[in-house]
Amino acid sequence: MIIESIKKFAASSAAIERAAWDIYERLPMSIRYRIFHGPAFFSWLTLLKESEHWDRDKLHTFQFEQTKSLLIHAAKYVPYYRNLFLRFGFQPDRFQSFNDLAGLPYVGKEDVRDARGEFIDEHVPRKSLVTKLTGGSSGIPLTVYRSRESYAAFLAFRVNILGRVGHTPKSREVMLWHDLRLGNKSFPYVRYGNKLVFSMKYLDEKLLLQHMDMIRQFKPEYLLGYPSALTVFAAAAKQNKASLSTNLKAVIPYAETLRDWQRELMEESFGSRVFSMYAMSEYTAIGGECETSSGMHFHPLYGLMEFADSVFGYKEIVATGFTNYAMPFIRYRTGDLVSSHSPYCTKCGRRHIVTGNIEGKSHEFLVGKNGDLIHIWPMFIAGFPNMLQYQFYQDEPGRAYLKIVPSATFSKADMAYIREQIDKFLGPGTSSIDLAFIIVDHIKKTPSGKVSWIEQKLDVQKSLL
Repeated sequence: MIIESIKKFAASSAAIERAAWDIYERLPMSIRYRIFHGPAFFSWLTLLKESEHWDRDKLHTFQFEQTKSLLIHAAKYVPYYRNLFLRFGFQPDRFQSFNDLAGLPYVGKEDVRDARGEFIDEHVPRKSLVTKLTGGSSGIPLTVYRSRESYAAFLAFRVNILGRVGHTPKSREVMLWHDLRLGNKSFPYVRYGNKLVFSMKYLDEKLLLQHMDMIRQFKPEYLLGYPSALTVFAAAAKQNKASLSTNLKAVIPYAETLRDWQRELMEESFGSRVFSMYAMSEYTAIGGECETSSGMHFHPLYGLMEFADSVFGYKEIVATGFTNYAMPFIRYRTGDLVSSHSPYCTKCGRRHIVTGNIEGKSHEFLVGKNGDLIHIWPMFIAGFPNMLQYQFYQDEPGRAYLKIVPSATFSKADMAYIREQIDKFLGPGTSSIDLAFIIVDHIKKTPSGKVSWIEQKLDVQKSLL
């Protein structure tokens, strides 16, 4: 593939890679889409535009056909589901209504972790697939395999959803990224095309103020990033009475739970609307707010949504993704909880399932010795070897613990590697916190039945403000 050839070539030099991305950003959209995303992207983009006006019956028909097609495919080509269907006497070719799904059990993260290879389409060469790590709020690291077509679909949905606030791939945007690497080097920031990207790895108060000055000069239309990083920026902007841009149309947080206090802080500090997105590395669900409301709208063309009973009146999101046949997830327990949901939005009129606040993918902070906030990206931790589960714990500033549930092959060498990589990731922040490792048999679940990847006993909001 052209895109893979460019990546391999660019990886040898940071300057070459930055030049390659700069050229990419300047290409006309039609050429960019055709070369890098292929026909699947165009097909989905066209379908998404048409479906904006579909009624309930047409959406129901689409979801039913997609679900049945996926079930038949899984029975033929995916070992885990083939065995599961046989065990429960489930026959996909006789699937007649969504009620028939009740004959199948939910699939959890532990199931995928323990039988990862059995979830992959056995007729697809592994070398043709791309892997992606997911750490998330559960603290259970997974490796997800996806096809090029499924990623093209994701990009089409992303373009469609962000278009609700006027965003396009050509928009001037500032992005806060976990670790910015070009070639074999790590950088605090880089600019190419209409993008200015900052590494959260280098965040401190001095650099934040410098970044704000750079952002003002750049004049972005959109500010994107993890809520945790955006919160740090917003707090610094408020404390220093600094504005970022008069051109800012929206702040777009993603990948972590957005708390109400974080939304309010961002909107006050940046003087712009916050537009939140939801997506999963497992390619089972995607959503975003609409033009006028803050409710999360889950797109019905991306997957089928169900809600399983949880505790204290919460419902857990259970999703079946339509776009990734290479590694399908059917009736997958996401671990994300909602207190309410409705079948359509009364403000925009879309017949998308709309939920209230999502109590999952919660990214918190570690607090340093002097009250400084230390950012640790969960996906970075998820990539460590021979770890079944993990959780950070903190109850005093400047000291934290990393609990590890090891696999049978976990060794002292793995422990040393994890220590080395965390120290490297923290950089100067290493001196601000004492981090101890603890080997445990299991990680205790919260009262809601979830396993959060960080148990923070300190008042992070107070430390910020």
